[in-house]
Amino acid sequence: MIKVMGQTREFTPVERYLLTVAPTIRTVKSLNDGDVIDVAGYLEFIDEKEDGTTTELMSIITTDHAVFSTQSVTFKRSIKDIETAMQGCFPFPVKKITGQSKAGRDYVDCVLDIDSLKVE
Repeated sequence: MIKVMGQTREFTPVERYLLTVAPTIRTVKSLNDGDVIDVAGYLEFIDEKEDGTTTELMSIITTDHAVFSTQSVTFKRSIKDIETAMQGCFPFPVKKITGQSKAGRDYVDCVLDIDSLKVE
C-alpha cells in the first residue's frame, strides 16, 4: 500500500505508476558519482509491505521519464534545498555524489549541476 506524503505537482496515473510501483525504478545508489539527472518532479511516499513494514521513500522522475528512488535522508534534503533555491522551477539538473560520515558510513547526496546550467 502506498501513502503519498508530498509531491511537487499533480502526476498523471502513468507517472504515479512509474514513481511508485514500476519494476523499472532504479535506486539513487545505482548511479555513479558524477552522473547527472534532470529532475522533473518528485513524489514522497510511505510504502507499506504486506508484513506491515514501512519505508519512507522519495521517487524522482526525470525529463525522459526515468525514475530513481531513495530513502536517504541526506539526498532527500538536498533535493528539497535545490528545489527551494531554484524557486520551484523544474526541471533542474542534479549530480549524484557520495560522502562518508564521521562515523565512517557511506551516504549518497546530490548537488545542483551548475555545469549544465547557464549561470550568469
